[in-house]
Amino acid sequence: MALEQDIAKLIEASNDLTTVVDNKIVDIDAKVASKSAEVDSLITNTNNKVDSKLDQLAVIGNGGYGSRAINVANFFTNDSGVTNLHFKLPFNAATDHAMFHLHIKGYAYGEGKVVDATMVGYCYKAVEDVINIDAVGTHAPHVYKGSDGHIYGRLSFSNQYYLTVSVDTMRVGNGRLYKHGDIEIIRSQQETL
Repeated sequence: MALEQDIAKLIEASNDLTTVVDNKIVDIDAKVASKSAEVDSLITNTNNKVDSKLDQLAVIGNGGYGSRAINVANFFTNDSGVTNLHFKLPFNAATDHAMFHLHIKGYAYGEGKVVDATMVGYCYKAVEDVINIDAVGTHAPHVYKGSDGHIYGRLSFSNQYYLTVSVDTMRVGNGRLYKHGDIEIIRSQQETL
């Protein structure tokens, strides 16, 4: 009988030990999950802070007149052949008053040329057109009102192979600073859209 009692006590002790271990495992799992959530939150917060700082670096100046927004649009292709890049601005001649200043920089590798053009103008609702235009630089810069009423800038390339461009803007007159996504770059063989 003593042996049976010892075995029963041993089984009870083993069960108690299993319960303690199971409880510890649950406790450890909960602590790991909690710390994992803390680490994930810290990483997210740090990434948000870094992204915010990088967004701030995209603007040179205090946001007022003469401030510049850097790389509000960009483009790359490794296709070859003739093309035009059309820079669709975020306003329509029938509804908007907005002055603009674009500086487009890059490298036209297929042509072995620097891309460097500046385009300015005024989307003027009163006449439903773009006025007081100037466009200077490489690749025959041109500003026009498209068939959809939007204002466009255009650069022409004889060979678009490994073409890379970046668009910076400046706040001028009654214009504003542009953010990434405000200017759409459209590649087309057509001279106007």
